[in-house]
Amino acid sequence: MGKMAMSIRTTAWKIAVLMLSIGTAAPSACAERVGDLPNDTSATTSNATIAATSPNTASEPKIASPVTIFKTETVPIESGMRTHETKPPRDLGSGVTVQDCAVRFAEELNLPSTEAGLIADLNVTTGQPIGAGDAIARLDDRALKIRSRAAQLRLSSAQEQIGDDVELRYAQTARAEAMAELNASRAIHNEASGAVPLSNLRRLQLAVERAELEITRAQKAAKQAQIEVDLRAADVAILDDTMRRYALSSPISGVVLQVFKQRGEWVASGETVVRLARLDRLQVQALMSSDQCSPNECLNQPVSVSWTDPISGQKLYLRGRVTSVQPQRLAGGRYRIQAEIVNDRTADGKSWLLHPGTEIEMVVYPPKGLISGIVADR
Repeated sequence: MGKMAMSIRTTAWKIAVLMLSIGTAAPSACAERVGDLPNDTSATTSNATIAATSPNTASEPKIASPVTIFKTETVPIESGMRTHETKPPRDLGSGVTVQDCAVRFAEELNLPSTEAGLIADLNVTTGQPIGAGDAIARLDDRALKIRSRAAQLRLSSAQEQIGDDVELRYAQTARAEAMAELNASRAIHNEASGAVPLSNLRRLQLAVERAELEITRAQKAAKQAQIEVDLRAADVAILDDTMRRYALSSPISGVVLQVFKQRGEWVASGETVVRLARLDRLQVQALMSSDQCSPNECLNQPVSVSWTDPISGQKLYLRGRVTSVQPQRLAGGRYRIQAEIVNDRTADGKSWLLHPGTEIEMVVYPPKGLISGIVADR
């Protein structure tokens, strides 16, 4: 009975030792499996293991994980996104309100006719909004189309001529025939002296040379035909370019300010047909005080303009940048600045939000630490 009890205790002791060895080996295997996971999981497991094994972990403060700081950048004003806002641009900081703001067109141009002719179509009227590439007018091009058709036919005929190599092949065949007859006569003459008169041999030799000249002439004619094709193609290209210049299109996106010619009128080359103005960019002229911002620091600084929409009653904001500072100083230490504003279209896309002559308020945002005097209400 005692031996049986001793055997049971021995077996239990061995089982306990075996379980202990399995328990110590399991963490290493688990660690190997965890090591295959992403770094953040293994880091978490390692931190948990350290916290469980270190006696001082509970008394030590927790260390926050590193925080990635992302730099905020302002979207460039040249982007194709909608640029207007309904709240002040607070990301620019504090600004200085300028005085005597006047909104004008940033660009005006007279669109001339590049060819002389009769105006057949006129597609715009005064005050009409236009986009870049929109058709404005077209000159009478009926005679030009006839000339273009004739040039196309001449080009097709020249291309057919260059593809015709009958003369070259005929000359090559004649040369081969003359050469064969000459070689045969020479063989007979060499076998039996005097069997073929020398005059016949000279005649056959001249026939070979004449055939070679025919080949040269055919090759030269082929080169001349290629030159003719190039010339006809150039004529077609010139007429096509003239045809394009008979059509007038807008180089900018904006509005028609004035129409100088009407349908049926004659226009000379270089004569103005319409006057256009750009609306996707506007120019604002204003007065800035030297006490508020130094002229040297004002150039290229961001600006914002605000006004109340007369239809919705909502206050709108657009952004821009100071493009020039006049060197002349005015009374009271003031100087004139010029800013370019990026305009935006209305929701329906048919018009623009800001127009020249609108009463606005403009705020200039100088570099931090350079603002003195009156600060804009933010």
